[in-house]
Amino acid sequence: MTTDATRLPTISPLSRARGPRSVFAKTLRDSRRATLLIGGLIGLLTVVVAAGIISQFNTPASRAEIRGVVDAVPPILRGLAGKPVNVETLGGYLQYKYGGFFPLLIGLWSILAMSGTLAVESSRGSLDIVAAAPISRRRIALEKVSGHVLMLAIAILLIGGATAIAGAAFPTLPGDEIPVGAAFAYAVWLGLMALIAGAVAFALAPFVGRGAAAGIAGGLMLAGFLLNGYQEAIPQLAPLASLTWFSWTANHIPLAGRYDWGSAVLVAVVATALIAVGVEAFVRRDLGATAAIHGPRLPRILLGLTGPVARATSERLPTGLGWGIGLGIFGLVIASSGAAFVAQLAKSPDFVRVLSRLFPDSDIGSIGGFLEIVFIEFGLVLAGLAAAGLVGGWASDERSGRDELLLSAPVARPSWPIAGAVGVGVAIAVIVALAALGIAVGTASAGGEVAIPVLGTAAIGLYAAALAGVGIAVGGLVGPRFAAPTVVALTIVTWLIDLVGGDIGMPDWIGQLVLSSHMGQPMLGRWDAGGIVACVVLAVGGVAIGTWGFGRRDLRS
Repeated sequence: MTTDATRLPTISPLSRARGPRSVFAKTLRDSRRATLLIGGLIGLLTVVVAAGIISQFNTPASRAEIRGVVDAVPPILRGLAGKPVNVETLGGYLQYKYGGFFPLLIGLWSILAMSGTLAVESSRGSLDIVAAAPISRRRIALEKVSGHVLMLAIAILLIGGATAIAGAAFPTLPGDEIPVGAAFAYAVWLGLMALIAGAVAFALAPFVGRGAAAGIAGGLMLAGFLLNGYQEAIPQLAPLASLTWFSWTANHIPLAGRYDWGSAVLVAVVATALIAVGVEAFVRRDLGATAAIHGPRLPRILLGLTGPVARATSERLPTGLGWGIGLGIFGLVIASSGAAFVAQLAKSPDFVRVLSRLFPDSDIGSIGGFLEIVFIEFGLVLAGLAAAGLVGGWASDERSGRDELLLSAPVARPSWPIAGAVGVGVAIAVIVALAALGIAVGTASAGGEVAIPVLGTAAIGLYAAALAGVGIAVGGLVGPRFAAPTVVALTIVTWLIDLVGGDIGMPDWIGQLVLSSHMGQPMLGRWDAGGIVACVVLAVGGVAIGTWGFGRRDLRS
């Protein structure tokens, strides 16, 4: 039997689908699960929340009550979710109460995806082989970005379709119907808000690395969200708020029947410009290089030359610095506006009494109380995502095959995961220190008590350490591929339970399982001992379990 060596093998359509034949196709394949998850999750939440709204407020009197409650909320808090337009209708209330928070959720996904789309493969060396092929580096970058944009568009289609279904299935009163055009206009707005957040991280990643880019972009996104919400009540914040994409699109409220497509075009233009910066930076720089300006030499202990712990610390430190800077900026912006919050709150004694019932025995009408309401909730989300990034770095040694070389040295095998965990812990300490610095400067500038909020910042460190422990346990027992995704999932699920749990009738016992509900009120000096113990147990126990699991299985990718 003979074969024709010059005849190329035929590739079936199924094989083409299984094996990507371009950078663009590989990007689509790598992102497919995350796309379906984020699009399906937000779409499902939209349907479930819409059903909950209709079930609770199904009479004209109850809708009038919604309007009255929203009008009674002080401006300092009412604007946090956006402009209250037509909140007595299903679409208006849905966008007011939840539509402003969904851009944060999808934006976090975009930041994590675009900050690593080139930076991760550059640092691992996997792009070196691709770049050696007859394909330009600009094309590699453009195909990577195009893949993410297409997957983002697919997620948007899922969300728009779910919103349209909710708007057609649940209306009970006149004005509740959500037209298909409005549903997809809302979804497009969500996509643009996610794209520009991810574009910031994409532009920064070639210069500062993935972890730092994600941290800074996340901090800027949350700071912009809050600046936009507070600018009406605190006019001094308006100049800063006008620089954020949340402020640009403040009048684009499709579910409430109000459109501002010009602002959406502005967001698209700026996002495109930022992506162009990231592409050109990738083209003009060496693969894997991040620092454009060389600073002073690091201390010897931070160079990673004195042993496993020093090496792990030096590798996790840039990620810790990035997330710390992001949280520090976020804390500075929030704390510095605390005095204005207190002044505005004093004008609404009825609302102060409501808050006093929710926070008994606490001075909620103080800068510390303001930080407790705003900083802790979003700070814990950022801390969880920072922990995911650090755990991902910890797991990357095994996934990249580096551990096979490291373990050939005459060092006990358990010392490597423990050293990596110590490096993660040092990076978390850096995050807390920078966040505390931002809180201290902002609180002092607002004339508030500094010591208690600064000590309260330790709560985000405990929370991050606990989630990192869970990730290390999963990575050690199951494999490195699942370590960081587990931490991301826990962070997002926890936040969503806090956000929509009450409106969808979630049982109280589920809320009690959430770690963030047991942190006490640290910004007011009130700590929950059970929560502290739980964080320490999860952190230390997770490292112990992960080390045990790492020592009992074969290395894998």
